[in-house]
Amino acid sequence: MPNTCTNMLYLSTKDKGLCDRLTESIVDSFYSCDVQPVDNGDVFTCEMEFDSRWTFPHKEMEELTSGLPEGNDLYIRVLSYEFGCEYVGFNIYTGGEWCDKLADR
Repeated sequence: MPNTCTNMLYLSTKDKGLCDRLTESIVDSFYSCDVQPVDNGDVFTCEMEFDSRWTFPHKEMEELTSGLPEGNDLYIRVLSYEFGCEYVGFNIYTGGEWCDKLADR
């Protein structure tokens, strides 16, 4: 059985439909997904925690965000950790691209 990586995700956008679609896709794609939608008025946010195998699920997250319209205001940050392998990751999606914040150091 692979080691389970815990991913803590925060999502923010002014597009409620986009927020709902991405939240539903993440829930459908990963195990043990716990979703906490937050009503902030004009900005739709969601906090969730989900499991993946070994590390941050970069390929899956790329697939979820590919094809989004240019100029969208979507912001996602994901803190990932797996204690058994001493793995930690911090990835951010903004401006249409994913960035590994720890690799950029």
